[in-house]
Amino acid sequence: MIVGPWRRGRAYPRTVSPPPRRPPPAWLRRWEGLHVATQVAVVAPVAVLVLWAAHVFLMNQPIGRGLLYAVFWGVLATGAVVGASRSEKARRGR
Repeated sequence: MIVGPWRRGRAYPRTVSPPPRRPPPAWLRRWEGLHVATQVAVVAPVAVLVLWAAHVFLMNQPIGRGLLYAVFWGVLATGAVVGASRSEKARRGR
């Protein structure tokens, strides 16, 4: 332990690195192990359906316009989910 001059005798640990993380759950490792095209094929339809329902029922959009908005935002949401999955896997691999 090192005693800092501004702490007046209170000790603080030498290292300030965070404790080691627990390994991710098995289902998450399997998801991140899938090919990108497979992840897109799983996430895209779910995202479009959820966003369509949100636009039509929550925002009171017409069905056709809600579908167009859902496809637009579904593509962006799919890219965000797949990109975040790849990023997290790469971060843990370091």
